[in-house]
Amino acid sequence: MWIKATLSNIIKETDLTWKFVIKPESKFAFKPGQFVQIKINDLVRSYSIASYNSAIESFELLIVKLDGGKMTEHLFENAKAGDELEIKGPLGKFILPEEIEGDLLFICTGTGLAPFRSILQSIPLQNTSHKKIYLIFGTRTKNDILCQDEMNAYEKSIKDFKYIPVLSREKWDGETGYVHDQYLNLVKNNVLENPTFYLCGWRDMIKEARLNLKEQGFDSKKIKLEIYG
Repeated sequence: MWIKATLSNIIKETDLTWKFVIKPESKFAFKPGQFVQIKINDLVRSYSIASYNSAIESFELLIVKLDGGKMTEHLFENAKAGDELEIKGPLGKFILPEEIEGDLLFICTGTGLAPFRSILQSIPLQNTSHKKIYLIFGTRTKNDILCQDEMNAYEKSIKDFKYIPVLSREKWDGETGYVHDQYLNLVKNNVLENPTFYLCGWRDMIKEARLNLKEQGFDSKKIKLEIYG
Protein backbone atom coordinates (compact mmCIF):
# COMPACT_ATOMS: atom_id res chain seq x y z
CA MET A 1 0.00 0.00 0.00
CA TRP A 2 1.37 3.38 -1.00
CA ILE A 3 1.46 6.15 1.62
CA LYS A 4 1.50 9.85 0.79
CA ALA A 5 4.59 11.72 1.93
CA THR A 6 6.40 15.03 1.50
CA LEU A 7 10.00 15.76 0.60
CA SER A 8 10.64 18.11 3.52
CA ASN A 9 14.33 18.91 2.98
CA ILE A 10 17.33 18.28 0.71
CA ILE A 11 20.83 18.42 2.21
CA LYS A 12 24.01 18.26 0.12
CA GLU A 13 26.25 15.68 1.83
CA THR A 14 28.88 15.58 -0.97
CA ASP A 15 28.87 16.74 -4.60
CA LEU A 16 27.23 13.52 -5.78
CA THR A 17 25.49 12.22 -2.64
CA TRP A 18 22.63 14.15 -1.07
CA LYS A 19 20.41 13.55 1.93
CA PHE A 20 16.67 13.59 1.24
CA VAL A 21 14.35 14.03 4.22
CA ILE A 22 10.96 12.33 3.81
CA LYS A 23 7.93 13.06 6.00
CA PRO A 24 5.08 10.52 5.72
CA GLU A 25 1.53 11.82 6.15
CA SER A 26 0.68 8.89 8.46
CA LYS A 27 2.64 6.98 11.09
CA PHE A 28 5.50 5.01 9.51
CA ALA A 29 7.23 2.61 11.88
CA PHE A 30 10.32 0.72 10.70
CA LYS A 31 13.25 -1.24 12.06
CA PRO A 32 16.80 0.10 11.67
CA GLY A 33 18.33 -1.43 8.55
CA GLN A 34 15.12 -1.69 6.51
CA PHE A 35 14.47 0.00 3.18
CA VAL A 36 11.59 1.84 1.54
CA GLN A 37 10.26 2.22 -1.97
CA ILE A 38 9.54 5.73 -3.20
CA LYS A 39 7.32 6.66 -6.14
CA ILE A 40 7.48 9.96 -8.00
CA ASN A 41 5.22 10.17 -11.05
CA ASP A 42 5.74 6.75 -12.68
CA LEU A 43 9.22 6.17 -11.27
CA VAL A 44 9.71 3.65 -8.43
CA ARG A 45 13.01 2.97 -6.69
CA SER A 46 14.15 1.32 -3.43
CA TYR A 47 16.45 3.03 -0.93
CA SER A 48 17.74 2.02 2.50
CA ILE A 49 16.50 4.24 5.30
CA ALA A 50 19.51 6.18 6.58
CA SER A 51 18.23 7.46 9.93
CA TYR A 52 16.41 6.35 13.05
CA ASN A 53 14.57 8.30 15.70
CA SER A 54 11.10 7.15 16.71
CA ALA A 55 10.42 10.57 18.23
CA ILE A 56 10.76 12.24 14.81
CA GLU A 57 8.08 11.79 12.17
CA SER A 58 10.48 12.01 9.21
CA PHE A 59 13.32 9.80 7.98
CA GLU A 60 16.35 10.33 5.74
CA LEU A 61 17.67 8.72 2.57
CA LEU A 62 21.27 8.90 1.30
CA ILE A 63 21.13 8.93 -2.50
CA VAL A 64 23.99 9.13 -5.01
CA LYS A 65 23.43 10.66 -8.44
CA LEU A 66 23.77 7.99 -11.13
CA ASP A 67 24.57 8.76 -14.75
CA GLY A 68 21.45 7.98 -16.74
CA GLY A 69 19.39 7.29 -13.62
CA LYS A 70 15.89 8.71 -14.18
CA MET A 71 14.99 8.88 -10.50
CA THR A 72 18.24 10.49 -9.40
CA GLU A 73 18.11 12.89 -12.35
CA HIS A 74 14.72 14.06 -11.09
CA LEU A 75 15.79 14.22 -7.44
CA PHE A 76 19.01 16.12 -8.11
CA GLU A 77 17.80 18.45 -10.84
CA ASN A 78 14.08 19.03 -10.34
CA ALA A 79 13.03 18.06 -6.80
CA LYS A 80 12.53 20.70 -4.12
CA ALA A 81 11.39 20.85 -0.51
CA GLY A 82 7.61 20.58 -0.30
CA ASP A 83 7.24 18.17 -3.22
CA GLU A 84 4.77 15.33 -2.76
CA LEU A 85 5.64 11.66 -3.35
CA GLU A 86 4.51 8.22 -2.25
CA ILE A 87 6.29 5.59 -0.18
CA LYS A 88 5.79 1.87 0.41
CA GLY A 89 7.25 -0.18 3.22
CA PRO A 90 9.08 -0.75 5.40
CA LEU A 91 10.73 -3.65 3.59
CA GLY A 92 13.66 -5.99 4.14
CA LYS A 93 15.24 -8.13 6.84
CA PHE A 94 18.68 -6.46 6.98
CA ILE A 95 18.26 -5.86 10.70
CA LEU A 96 19.94 -6.83 13.95
CA PRO A 97 18.74 -9.90 15.83
CA GLU A 98 16.83 -9.39 19.07
CA GLU A 99 19.84 -10.74 20.98
CA ILE A 100 23.34 -9.97 19.70
CA GLU A 101 25.57 -12.88 20.67
CA GLY A 102 28.83 -11.94 18.95
CA ASP A 103 30.77 -9.13 17.32
CA LEU A 104 29.26 -7.23 14.38
CA LEU A 105 31.12 -6.20 11.24
CA PHE A 106 29.35 -3.66 9.05
CA ILE A 107 31.08 -3.55 5.64
CA CYS A 108 29.91 -1.04 3.05
CA THR A 109 30.78 1.14 0.10
CA GLY A 110 29.25 4.51 -0.81
CA THR A 111 25.59 4.90 0.10
CA GLY A 112 25.70 1.36 1.47
CA LEU A 113 26.42 3.28 4.68
CA ALA A 114 22.70 4.15 4.91
CA PRO A 115 21.29 1.14 6.83
CA PHE A 116 24.28 1.13 9.19
CA ARG A 117 23.76 4.82 9.99
CA SER A 118 20.17 3.96 10.90
CA ILE A 119 21.31 1.06 13.09
CA LEU A 120 23.99 3.14 14.83
CA GLN A 121 21.54 5.95 15.55
CA SER A 122 19.18 3.41 17.11
CA ILE A 123 21.70 1.76 19.45
CA PRO A 124 21.86 4.50 22.13
CA LEU A 125 18.16 5.35 21.70
CA GLN A 126 17.13 1.74 22.31
CA ASN A 127 19.96 0.99 24.75
CA THR A 128 20.87 -2.01 22.60
CA SER A 129 23.16 -4.51 24.32
CA HIS A 130 26.03 -5.52 22.04
CA LYS A 131 29.63 -6.65 21.87
CA LYS A 132 32.24 -5.10 19.53
CA ILE A 133 31.01 -3.32 16.40
CA TYR A 134 33.22 -2.46 13.43
CA LEU A 135 32.11 -0.24 10.55
CA ILE A 136 34.35 -0.52 7.49
CA PHE A 137 33.38 2.15 4.95
CA GLY A 138 34.98 2.23 1.51
CA THR A 139 34.97 5.09 -0.98
CA ARG A 140 37.31 6.75 -3.48
CA THR A 141 38.49 10.07 -2.03
CA LYS A 142 38.17 12.22 1.11
CA ASN A 143 35.53 14.32 -0.64
CA ASP A 144 33.39 11.19 -1.03
CA ILE A 145 33.33 10.26 2.67
CA LEU A 146 29.78 10.31 4.04
CA CYS A 147 28.79 11.41 7.56
CA GLN A 148 32.39 11.32 8.80
CA ASP A 149 31.94 13.66 11.78
CA GLU A 150 28.94 11.65 12.89
CA MET A 151 30.78 8.33 12.62
CA ASN A 152 33.75 9.77 14.53
CA ALA A 153 31.36 10.91 17.26
CA TYR A 154 29.90 7.41 17.53
CA GLU A 155 33.37 6.07 18.31
CA LYS A 156 33.20 8.14 21.49
CA SER A 157 29.52 7.64 22.35
CA ILE A 158 28.94 3.97 21.46
CA LYS A 159 30.89 1.50 23.56
CA ASP A 160 33.25 -0.83 21.66
CA PHE A 161 32.48 0.78 18.29
CA LYS A 162 35.31 1.18 15.76
CA TYR A 163 34.97 3.21 12.54
CA ILE A 164 37.38 2.37 9.69
CA PRO A 165 37.06 4.53 6.56
CA VAL A 166 39.13 3.34 3.58
CA LEU A 167 40.04 5.33 0.44
CA SER A 168 40.81 3.52 -2.81
CA ARG A 169 42.03 6.44 -4.95
CA GLU A 170 43.67 8.90 -2.59
CA LYS A 171 46.44 8.73 -0.01
CA TRP A 172 45.65 10.25 3.38
CA ASP A 173 46.36 9.72 7.06
CA GLY A 174 43.81 6.89 7.27
CA GLU A 175 43.52 3.47 5.63
CA THR A 176 43.93 3.07 1.87
CA GLY A 177 43.00 0.31 -0.53
CA TYR A 178 39.76 -1.63 -0.37
CA VAL A 179 37.39 -2.78 2.37
CA HIS A 180 38.46 -6.40 1.85
CA ASP A 181 41.92 -5.84 3.33
CA GLN A 182 40.40 -4.40 6.50
CA TYR A 183 37.95 -7.15 7.44
CA LEU A 184 40.41 -9.88 6.42
CA ASN A 185 43.02 -8.35 8.72
CA LEU A 186 40.55 -8.47 11.61
CA VAL A 187 39.72 -12.10 10.80
CA LYS A 188 43.36 -13.17 10.46
CA ASN A 189 44.44 -11.35 13.63
CA ASN A 190 41.85 -13.35 15.62
CA VAL A 191 40.37 -10.27 17.29
CA LEU A 192 36.75 -11.22 16.51
CA GLU A 193 34.40 -13.21 18.74
CA ASN A 194 31.65 -15.17 16.96
CA PRO A 195 31.22 -12.43 14.33
CA THR A 196 28.28 -11.73 12.04
CA PHE A 197 29.04 -9.82 8.85
CA TYR A 198 26.61 -7.33 7.31
CA LEU A 199 27.48 -6.37 3.72
CA CYS A 200 25.86 -3.44 1.92
CA GLY A 201 26.80 -1.74 -1.32
CA TRP A 202 27.55 -2.54 -4.93
CA ARG A 203 27.13 -6.10 -6.17
CA ASP A 204 30.81 -6.68 -7.05
CA MET A 205 32.02 -5.71 -3.57
CA ILE A 206 29.46 -7.95 -1.89
CA LYS A 207 30.20 -10.87 -4.20
CA GLU A 208 33.93 -10.67 -3.45
CA ALA A 209 33.44 -10.17 0.29
CA ARG A 210 31.04 -13.09 0.57
CA LEU A 211 33.48 -15.35 -1.28
CA ASN A 212 36.40 -14.21 0.90
CA LEU A 213 34.48 -14.83 4.12
CA LYS A 214 33.28 -18.26 3.05
CA GLU A 215 36.90 -19.14 2.18
CA GLN A 216 37.80 -18.13 5.74
CA GLY A 217 35.31 -20.71 6.99
CA PHE A 218 32.32 -18.53 7.89
CA ASP A 219 28.86 -20.02 7.42
CA SER A 220 26.42 -18.28 5.06
CA LYS A 221 24.07 -17.69 8.00
CA LYS A 222 26.70 -15.35 9.49
CA ILE A 223 26.89 -13.24 6.31
CA LYS A 224 23.95 -10.86 5.73
CA LEU A 225 23.58 -9.08 2.39
CA GLU A 226 21.90 -5.95 1.04
CA ILE A 227 22.83 -5.42 -2.62
CA TYR A 228 22.68 -2.14 -4.57
CA GLY A 229 22.55 -2.30 -8.36
